[in-house]
Amino acid sequence: MVLPKLKDEKAVMPFLLRIQTIAGLWGDRSQRYRFYLIFSYFIVMVVLPKVLFGYPDLEIAVRGTAELMFESNAFFGMLMFSFQRDNYEKLVHQLQDLARVGEFLQDLPTELGQYLIAVNRRVDRSSKIYCCCHFSMATFFWFMPVWTTYSAYSAATNSSEPVEHVLHLEEELYFLHIRTSVVHYTFYAAIMWPTIYTLGFTGGTKLLTIFSNVKYCSAMLKLVALRVKCLAASNHGNVEKELNEIISMHQRALNCVFLLETTFRWVFFVQFIQCTMIWCSLILYIAVTGFSSTVANVCVQIILVTVETYGYCYFGTDLTTESYGVALAIYDSEWYKFSVSMRRKLRLFLQRSQKPVGVTAGKFRFVNVAQFGKMLKMSYSFYVVLKEQF
Repeated sequence: MVLPKLKDEKAVMPFLLRIQTIAGLWGDRSQRYRFYLIFSYFIVMVVLPKVLFGYPDLEIAVRGTAELMFESNAFFGMLMFSFQRDNYEKLVHQLQDLARVGEFLQDLPTELGQYLIAVNRRVDRSSKIYCCCHFSMATFFWFMPVWTTYSAYSAATNSSEPVEHVLHLEEELYFLHIRTSVVHYTFYAAIMWPTIYTLGFTGGTKLLTIFSNVKYCSAMLKLVALRVKCLAASNHGNVEKELNEIISMHQRALNCVFLLETTFRWVFFVQFIQCTMIWCSLILYIAVTGFSSTVANVCVQIILVTVETYGYCYFGTDLTTESYGVALAIYDSEWYKFSVSMRRKLRLFLQRSQKPVGVTAGKFRFVNVAQFGKMLKMSYSFYVVLKEQF
């Protein structure tokens, strides 16, 4: 796959920031209305039709409700993110400042600067590949229902026999008869074209925003650990000065993690609650009605939500691991060869780096793989309680 190259290898998340600028979530604050227009479009074209006009039967209601929960997860998550614009701007600016560390680490091994460049390249390439895949999936998701419906009309031999219309989203779009009228369905398909891309754009922006920022915070802690490992190789006269700079850099990295946690804590909280609700409702529905094609369609959304939630937990675990990696680097730094004053600083540095660091879901629990397993168990417990009521 041929992708645009990263123009500035020292730039922090340039591709993501361009996407956020389009959405009105970065850059000129006078453009913030863009996101609120996108959110209003989601309310008008998805939420209101699903809530106000109901569904023809139970199976369609299950699918429509699952779609609403799945789509609301992305939009309301980004809405809460937009309220933390100040903290997010501070986070990005601090990450950009820390990323310039290679410019003033001339006396240290080049692997420090090369590590950040490698992170920039990997994040940029992964973001572009993900966007290409996401765009392709959105195109496929819009095209296939239209192709299936019009192919059914072309293959129909009996004009009196009704043709089933395959809908992009299970909803009654206000007063259009999209399930019976081909003219209304054509109008509906035209409306769904920008709607599907809007849903995909918002969901992709949310995922890239969280993954990229957590990864960069982990990279900054990793860079601190690399500098600690190079401490013994520093010139004897500059070793204490280098230690002071490392401690200062570690404090700034911890401040980045704090801003990260403040910005996304409620996004993670909603993500965990909705993921638990979707799991419980689907398992309960299967237990009550059995497996069907409708459930199979909903399962695709469940898988996507589960993979997304696990991804957040995985990167959260990586962030905590890198924070403990600083403590291990200090312990392995041949500290006993340093002066008494340096050993005191290293002891305090070690104590601080042993404190758990990570992102939380609403200040309640750390977002990590262990918590993901506990959430699965809790979902099953809720399912057992609910099953007794049916």
